Amino acid sequence: MRKIQPVLFVLVMALLVTYSCKSVETTSAMLHNQHKNYEKAIEMATLALEKNPNDAEAHFQLGISFSYTGKMREAFDEFTMASRLDPNKVDDAENNIKHNWAKHFNNGVSEFQAENFEGAAKEFELSTFSDPRQIKGWLNLAKVYNTLAEEDTTYLQNAYETVDTLMAKTTKDDENYGNVLALAGQVMIRRGMKEEAVKIFEDLMLDDPTNFETVEEVGLEFLDKDECDYAAKFFEMAINGRRQTESESFDLYYNMGVTYYNIAMNVQKEDSIRALEVFMKAIDTYQEARTLRSDDRQANYSLLLTYYQSGFYDEAIAEGQRYTTEIAPEEPRGWQILSLAYNKRHMKIKAEEAFQKYRALTGQ
Repeated sequence: MRKIQPVLFVLVMALLVTYSCKSVETTSAMLHNQHKNYEKAIEMATLALEKNPNDAEAHFQLGISFSYTGKMREAFDEFTMASRLDPNKVDDAENNIKHNWAKHFNNGVSEFQAENFEGAAKEFELSTFSDPRQIKGWLNLAKVYNTLAEEDTTYLQNAYETVDTLMAKTTKDDENYGNVLALAGQVMIRRGMKEEAVKIFEDLMLDDPTNFETVEEVGLEFLDKDECDYAAKFFEMAINGRRQTESESFDLYYNMGVTYYNIAMNVQKEDSIRALEVFMKAIDTYQEARTLRSDDRQANYSLLLTYYQSGFYDEAIAEGQRYTTEIAPEEPRGWQILSLAYNKRHMKIKAEEAFQKYRALTGQ
């Protein structure tokens, strides 16, 4: 016992030193936190701050209490105040803030992976309360709101507001800048702010042309909605990005060709000059696609059809002959276009022969 007593004496003295500089209420708050009596700790720390609003330890103890009672916004505020009032509290306060943020952020990731998007939204929101300085928390919250809004439009306003916050907080130096711009552009499209979205994605591609896949996906969404003018803008950006990074894609060139073809067909009656210009763009991109995959049936047929629709009948005949002999001799559609092209050049015998082949293949 004699060997133990000095140690106990030192511990008691250490506790006395620790608590002697604190108010009774602050000391009580510390003890209640240690015993997980968080509501009582909040009560005592609040009393301490009524006596001395600059009591850093009382603010810190409130931060702990709020952390364990789910009041993450308040916890961040109290830890921040403790750091301002006492430089010795900075490290401890930051460690607690980081812990709170990581806990809720990781919970959000888990909920998202489990496709519990409402649960993910709640956790990511708590992460933004835990540390509003962390861009990743806001970014993932916006992504979840955007996902939820696909099924429930009441979440659109949440997505808009979160993206606005993201844009205000993010600078070009932030590692998440590209992801923030991409998401902001997608949300702006949903808001109907399409020209603003185009500008955002242009900035994104200027900043980093490797973002071509994100831009390409937006183009596909516009193409699916038959909004071909906007699809063309995004596909053009994606093509430029792929060229800069030597990552050219058959699918992208093909989809660009489809987009140009649709635009030309839509304006052909009202503006034949513009239609011809756009048909030429379709021909160029189909040829680029065929360069990457020379035997692709759809690309070859699309090029043949575009030549015919744009009035380049000699080229259509050449492509039709190639298509019906080398690419897909068993497909009736190639023979049909070839027959029509022969007719346009008054090559009646060849037109009839091609038409008969078409009839034979279709069983007519």
